[in-house]
Amino acid sequence: MMNSLWPSAKTAQASSNEASTEAVEEAIDYSADESAIDDSPAPSPAPLLPPLSSSRGPLQQSQQQSQRQGGSSTMLPPAASGGNNNTNNANRAQIPQHAPTDSLSLMQLRRIVATVNATEPAAYDFVYSDMAPHAEEIDEWFVYQFWQWVRLNAAQKAFEWHWKHESGGKHGWDDADHDTRAKFIQGAIAGVQSNDAALRANSIGKIMYLVLGRWGDTAMPHATDETSRSIASIPQLQAIKAGVTCLTSLGGLSVVWEALRNVFEIHWTGEIQQASAQDAQDELMNLLTIMYIVVQETLNDPEDMASTEAKLLELNPSLVDFMMLATSKLRWDEQSTMPHTQIFLLFWKSILLVFGGTKDLERVKEATSELTNGDKTKDTITANPLDYHVFRQEITSKYPAYVPPQPLIPLEADNPSLLPPLPNIASRNGANGIIPQPPNVQMGGASILNQPVHIATPAPSPPPSPGVGGKGGKKQNYQTNQNFPFMYPPLDATSNSAGGKGEAGYGNPLVSRKWEGSDIPASILEAGQLFSSRVRMTRATRQLWEERERFLKFERGWETDDDADESDNDDIEELDLNELTLEEREVLRELKVEDNKEKKKKERPFQGPELDLGPQPDRLSERDKQRLMAVERFYSDALPHLQSIVIVLLRPILVNVTAIVTQQQNQMAGMANRANNPGVNGHGSQRGMDMGGQGQGEQDGEPTPEEIDATRTREITSKAMTAILLLLLKWLRLSHVLKFEYLTQLLLDSNYLPLVLKLFAHQDIQQVVDSKMDHVENSFFQFCNIRSKFKDKAESDADNEEEDVDEEDVHGEDEGNGPLAGEDSGDDAAPPPIKRQRELEEPVVDQMEDVAVDSEEQVPMRPEVDEMGLPLGNLPLEPITDFSRRNFFSLINYLRVMQKICKNKAHRNLLLVQYKSSTILKKSLRVPQPELRLYTLKLFKGQVPYCGRKWRQSNMRVITAVYLHCRPELRDEWLAGSDIDAEVDSALPLEQALRSLTHWLNVRRYPEKIAADIRIAMREEQDFFSRELEKVDLNWTDLMLNGDDTMSEMDHGESTWG
Repeated sequence: MMNSLWPSAKTAQASSNEASTEAVEEAIDYSADESAIDDSPAPSPAPLLPPLSSSRGPLQQSQQQSQRQGGSSTMLPPAASGGNNNTNNANRAQIPQHAPTDSLSLMQLRRIVATVNATEPAAYDFVYSDMAPHAEEIDEWFVYQFWQWVRLNAAQKAFEWHWKHESGGKHGWDDADHDTRAKFIQGAIAGVQSNDAALRANSIGKIMYLVLGRWGDTAMPHATDETSRSIASIPQLQAIKAGVTCLTSLGGLSVVWEALRNVFEIHWTGEIQQASAQDAQDELMNLLTIMYIVVQETLNDPEDMASTEAKLLELNPSLVDFMMLATSKLRWDEQSTMPHTQIFLLFWKSILLVFGGTKDLERVKEATSELTNGDKTKDTITANPLDYHVFRQEITSKYPAYVPPQPLIPLEADNPSLLPPLPNIASRNGANGIIPQPPNVQMGGASILNQPVHIATPAPSPPPSPGVGGKGGKKQNYQTNQNFPFMYPPLDATSNSAGGKGEAGYGNPLVSRKWEGSDIPASILEAGQLFSSRVRMTRATRQLWEERERFLKFERGWETDDDADESDNDDIEELDLNELTLEEREVLRELKVEDNKEKKKKERPFQGPELDLGPQPDRLSERDKQRLMAVERFYSDALPHLQSIVIVLLRPILVNVTAIVTQQQNQMAGMANRANNPGVNGHGSQRGMDMGGQGQGEQDGEPTPEEIDATRTREITSKAMTAILLLLLKWLRLSHVLKFEYLTQLLLDSNYLPLVLKLFAHQDIQQVVDSKMDHVENSFFQFCNIRSKFKDKAESDADNEEEDVDEEDVHGEDEGNGPLAGEDSGDDAAPPPIKRQRELEEPVVDQMEDVAVDSEEQVPMRPEVDEMGLPLGNLPLEPITDFSRRNFFSLINYLRVMQKICKNKAHRNLLLVQYKSSTILKKSLRVPQPELRLYTLKLFKGQVPYCGRKWRQSNMRVITAVYLHCRPELRDEWLAGSDIDAEVDSALPLEQALRSLTHWLNVRRYPEKIAADIRIAMREEQDFFSRELEKVDLNWTDLMLNGDDTMSEMDHGESTWG
């Protein structure tokens, strides 16, 4: 009866998962159409937090379970007080430590604190880095499709035929001298520029075969690296490097790059004929392969490939800029004629080459940092200027006599943000106290004495009188409100210097007692000094503050565009204003602005005021300055295309979600069919069982090669897509914080959050990590080994080894007198004799049981941890190596991008709460991988302030994990926020203010990249006073000629009104 009333834990968890999935699915459309990404706006947070499902605590569950099991709860009597203490201690020691507890004891807390900093054993042999091993990155470029092997085989035949024809078959490539090989490659480079399609295709194939290592001469199946999971042979990898160097030295990179751009232009204009469509695609793929291998080889060994790197950076247009344009064009590729995955991969590697990876980013970040050498200690807990501003407001409201140290940024007293103040944001400083602000009254730092309700002292009011009948009212707790100031501080001789109180020292004779000691508590003085010394001005904070100041000056008319001012002055000096209308002056002004821009481009380099090199530009090397200039140029060129880039990059997420949902539906349909057909699993006829087994094998058995290739392609696409987004966010933030904010706004508006949450909700993280879609028999290097001239030698060696193994098996059976003795010889790799399998006949049921037992024994349990990172079972003795590295990489990138979008943004964290993301993200905490858990906990940290009390009570282990693993700040109020209601109310206005500031920056710094109507609107807003003077219709000539009379009349009018 009790079981029917209360749901089980699994049922409650399943209902919670379904509720979170439904919340995410309501936010986006199920269809795979493009409007699910770009057309639907981001939902606004609800004014109230969504209701959370109530759940029993662990204490109630344990009590109810004990009642169901034992019938009644039995309690142990307390130990006698007069007994032996040693006996009692011994009894306490016999209590098992692994028993479930409802709260942490002191010993458990000490044990956790002692072991939190200990080195945890790694469950997976995975280290997060920018790229996978070199051979794996090359292998991921190729797909598991037949047409690809045909294309590679054609390239090999073209190279070998032309080499044999030109060299006369006298010697091979390795035996030829340098001049012969250089002449052959120069002929192929010249053929790339030919107008003959056949000659151009053969020349491109020869160069591709060269940069892929000439596998026919170099691939050796047994010359592989034992430490690598790839079967790439070392001689072939060396030949790839030599081929790239040869192509670079002969000037072939610029020729290949120009040919690639021409092929892209042909595809974009649609001038491809139907008969040559396949040839055009093969030509595009071959050119993309050449550029990818060159870039990948340069990234793998930048020191030895320095000349190749220099040539790649000199390409015009830039490699990353053109690949950005090619990626944005995929938005309109409705027929999927372009290789999306390969374009993503080349775009990702071009970003790593031109901008740099994680190490380059950290070096440039350190060189442009606002911090001094003494402030770079990572062990110091710091605070930002905004936190210190709020701290000063709270302290001065309670202790008006105390003057804290001055902040780094002169923020207004009423402004709770670094963004421009908005009129509809209520003030959140401590001076307001508990007294509500009346409507239509200006919020500000007014004194508490000016409030409509006057309270003379901070003392509490007396309790109300008891009610009629002698019964007291509801019990109330009266405490002094901490928001009231300490209005009457004591005075002494040091009062003037203690807190900067000034003239308050004259009140000494007015008090009846002279206090000894300072009038301000030492803890307040220490807090102010400690807080002010820990404040750090970051590069992003300084950039945001400067743009805020410029925006306010521009909005108030204090500062205008220098170019516009110069053009206005020139127009006034050269032209008569009476002869020109407002439209004519506007046209002349635009022309003058363009002329001034052209002059400034010639007079100064690109790194004008737009390029921020930090407080000490001398710390940057020339290569690092080139990186920052490349990022600036990239953003300027990509600004009109960023929306399309985001849409194209988010499409793979929607494709993955659709594929997962379709696969789950097919599995459910297959299970229903098996339930309705008892002949499949029942005891029907043998023919029925065979047919059913065959159908089941086709439906739920091993995936087909096409399905494997499709799943593998989706994984590689997700890997490249997430890496592109993460690198762009990092480099744009380093360049300018508002560029980073603009990209996050596009991602938010394109529904990145609900798409990723839906992806995580529909897939099992452990299964994704254990995915094995890379098959050696279908890999590129296996194709090279098969097509190599060393294949016959390798097969003969393998046959000799098999013969040796057979002889050893026969010898072992003779010595051991039977096959059973041969098993003890130590050769476990030898298969058992066929005779054993035919003699043993067991029932089908017993065989199935044995298979089930063997599968449970052979398949290792996947390591799993709880919310705090403590293992739920025994971790493997050695790190697991058989897992999908790229899926780990993609999952971590998904979370990192999401965390960058939502960090310190109340509006976006409220969206996560509205989507019920906590239930979905909890699955990531079960995987014992440090980076995956860290960024999941950071996402939890941003949501905790806006979750209810019930959620916090049921997720205390998650909150504890946040404390243990996330870096704290000096003013960390994420768990006990002081004014959550005000933050929720101001979340959307602050989001709007940030978008306004970002839009103003783009219009001001990149006007030529903005739409013409937006530029005109901004110009009209700036020319408000010009339009007002035009409306007056004054005769400026008469005013200039009769200046004295006019001024006298104006003075007379003023005196009359006076």
